[in-house]
Amino acid sequence: MDRIGRYKIVRELGRGAMGVVYHAIDPNIGRPVAIKTIQLGNVRNPGEQERLRERLFREARSAGILSHPSIVTIYDVEQQDDLAFIAMEYVDGPTLDQILSAPRPIDPERMFRLLTQTAGALDYAHQKGIVHRDIKPANIMIATDGIAKITDFGIAKITTSEQLTMTGSIVGTPHYMSPEQVQGQPVDGRSDQFSLAVIAYEMLTGEKPYAGEHLTTVVYKIVAEEPRLPRSLNSTLTGPIEDAVCKGLAKKPGDRYATCLDFVRSLERACAASRTWRPLARGGALNEPTLAGFSRGAASLPPARRPRRGEETGTRGERSRLGFLPFLAAILMAAALLALIGWQAAPWLTPGGRGGAAAGRTTASEKSQATAAANSKRAAPPVLAPASPAPSAAEQESKPSPMSTAPASGGETKPAEELAKPLEEDAELPVKAAAQPPAVIPARRSVVPAAPPEPAEVTVITSPAGAAATLDGRHETTCLTPCSFDATPGRHSVSIAMAGYQTERRDVAVGTGSMELPMVVLHSMYGTLWVTSSPAGAAIIINGKRFPQTTPAQIPLPPGSYRVLVEKDGAQNTSALEIRNGQTKVLKVSLGQ
Repeated sequence: MDRIGRYKIVRELGRGAMGVVYHAIDPNIGRPVAIKTIQLGNVRNPGEQERLRERLFREARSAGILSHPSIVTIYDVEQQDDLAFIAMEYVDGPTLDQILSAPRPIDPERMFRLLTQTAGALDYAHQKGIVHRDIKPANIMIATDGIAKITDFGIAKITTSEQLTMTGSIVGTPHYMSPEQVQGQPVDGRSDQFSLAVIAYEMLTGEKPYAGEHLTTVVYKIVAEEPRLPRSLNSTLTGPIEDAVCKGLAKKPGDRYATCLDFVRSLERACAASRTWRPLARGGALNEPTLAGFSRGAASLPPARRPRRGEETGTRGERSRLGFLPFLAAILMAAALLALIGWQAAPWLTPGGRGGAAAGRTTASEKSQATAAANSKRAAPPVLAPASPAPSAAEQESKPSPMSTAPASGGETKPAEELAKPLEEDAELPVKAAAQPPAVIPARRSVVPAAPPEPAEVTVITSPAGAAATLDGRHETTCLTPCSFDATPGRHSVSIAMAGYQTERRDVAVGTGSMELPMVVLHSMYGTLWVTSSPAGAAIIINGKRFPQTTPAQIPLPPGSYRVLVEKDGAQNTSALEIRNGQTKVLKVSLGQ
């Protein structure tokens, strides 16, 4: 591919979950641009594909109204067959993620310069009624002049449910999402502030506050668990620094700072008051002293510490006893093993058996006699002997041990290992067994019916939580997520229902062990009202309720009838409209002066 639309491709910059990013040139004006492509063809559902396209174009246009030095400018958005693409400002520099991946920690002065620029840009977007929703180090680029630039405003406002389910993969990473976002609740600028606080936490400690191997683990920690205190990972961080970070990471939006800049300035003041603080590189906390059990209110408690290599603990007598017990146990185990081996080998050591080096050894004459006997058996037709009754105890005692030699045809004896050859080494074994039945017929064993399979635990987690999960339509199994129920091994169906959301169903194959379903993201039953006005900045009142956003604004609404009042400087416009589930309604208002 050498062209996309009118843009000439220079090189590929990177690949994401939904498409490829290219460095390109606008031939009309010779301007370098970045082309972010979106493969709409990857979405199989035509209706969902159209919704994605509509949302992508609308939100790219809304991002185009943002003009800020620390926001990547959107130039154009188009579609070419199944490929939608956005042309944006080209930033020739690394991402913050690449900077934080360096072996050395970020410089403190540079850290606060980048955080302040990012916070200022986010507050500017929030004043315009736009929430980024995907703030993370990979979406913050650093230009050659050192200015931070936030990218992906054109596609970041895809709803949480679409982010987690589109084409069966996650768009972006959940580690930086706010609790209200991962639960599918309405978000505002304080959601972006939470994401910025996660980045600051990572800069200071070298670790993410919410980590886990599975998506459901990360989401659960974001919603229900407090992160490790920064001071437990970086001992140079004082209490005020810790307080500022924890306030930015508050579970409830109302407990955070009013703006992103308020958060960064509070953190910067706390760091300025401490002269000994320093940030850590990623993974740097592994080299720091571990404060076991460290928590708020327990700072005076001495931290638990493991003994260093070579450090002695306890008295010499205690160390001697602790070292002698494993040695004694090892001797006893070895003696028991030797006794067991000797007991199993006892029949070979009897006078009638072959013991020592003679075991398994056969002379040339014996080999020739055995070969002739085997050939005569193969040539003769098989003779099926009638079953004989079980021998008495006396007869069994007179029989030779299976481990010793047994009489063969012609009076010869054969080693036990030749009589017990594996099936793959002796293809004639069934015929031989029929021609020469075993001397000892084992007693018939009673058949014990197999125990019924044990039920396995199935865990269901939803976003948002509190949905009713039911197994195979049986109401007695219903529980409120996150929850678990027992299911027998096999195929089952799980339905998840919640008021105001579409019912979801999942088919699961339950095995013998416990399992956890991938997180089920519930799709809200609501439509979207997009309000624009000329001039912009007008107040929006819906059914008598004034909304905090001003035009242009995007407002999610449940299905129903609405009366929308748009006003500015005394000029008003009232419209009545109907919102349907999954529909986007665009209302353009002209306020004449």
